[in-house]
Amino acid sequence: MEQRRREFGLDLVRASAGLLTLSVHFFLNNGFYDTPAAGGTMLLACVVRVLCMTCVPLFLLLTGYTCAGRKWSRGYYRKLLPILLTYLLSGAACMAFRVFWQGERFTLPGLVRQFTVYAAAPYGWYIEMYIGLFLLSPFLNAAWHALDERGKRALLLTLAGLTALPSLVNQLGTVLPVWWVNLYPLTYYALGAWLREHPLRLKSWQALGCWLGLAAAVGVKGWLTAGGGPYVLMPEDGWGSLALTVQAALLFSCLRRADGSRTPGPVRWCVGRVARLSLAMYLVSYISDQLVYPVLAQAVPAAHQRLWWMPVTVAATALGALALAQPVDWAAGALMRLMPRERGREGGP
Repeated sequence: MEQRRREFGLDLVRASAGLLTLSVHFFLNNGFYDTPAAGGTMLLACVVRVLCMTCVPLFLLLTGYTCAGRKWSRGYYRKLLPILLTYLLSGAACMAFRVFWQGERFTLPGLVRQFTVYAAAPYGWYIEMYIGLFLLSPFLNAAWHALDERGKRALLLTLAGLTALPSLVNQLGTVLPVWWVNLYPLTYYALGAWLREHPLRLKSWQALGCWLGLAAAVGVKGWLTAGGGPYVLMPEDGWGSLALTVQAALLFSCLRRADGSRTPGPVRWCVGRVARLSLAMYLVSYISDQLVYPVLAQAVPAAHQRLWWMPVTVAATALGALALAQPVDWAAGALMRLMPRERGREGGP
């Protein structure tokens, strides 16, 4: 399994998911949601935003794809430690920035609470969600492998029906139950496991074209729904929506197939480095966001014109976040090496 995780295609998925996440934050931090969605530039912004929304689903699909073979054992829980250490160290960096740069004040109980509610790193909600998915995954895997092909297909369709289909069917009123929609990580996990056994038959250029076309259709709908006013969140904007589920499967399949054989060595190294640091980069990107976006707002007062500065802005936030993420990764690795490891108790491949 570890060898598979270092495959170029999987690293490309990780790196792309991380950079797309920072790209989604561009719309969060540049005034997009307060700007009237009128004109060609805002139409383009709506489409680009939907393209970037594939970020979190990519991470979840990758989890199902790479972890579907893991089995439960006493040693299994040790695999969560690097994730928790990355969060704690990233949270400490963000808290230091908030206290010493932004002037926030916390009592000791308030400081501790920031970590326990996953707010020390303000983008830490993903860790809160991932912990539950990690704890469930060996048991999900046992159920998955106990099923035959028809059973696996039925399970995947059932999960998709509970979490993704309501975004389509309930457009005009509640027809399907919505209580289960927030369990969309389970759908992506199962979909990742399914794609591992049944890759999409579309060629890469076809999958990429379908991803672009579907995102364009949803983006145009969002622009039309706004009716010249501020952007209005739609059912298709939810992480578990049917549109994003399909988009994620298409882009994942396209990126996964890349073997890197014709990719220059420096590019492969950069992809691998961003992939390794993707989680820490995401968590500490709050700091670079707080430093970069005020500069953008001052340099480009008209919010609707900031889209043209998106590549430069996202590159600046990514480089800053990577510079902060590397010490976090080093420190987490050093702490892991200090922890005793019981031989013969590590579960999973």
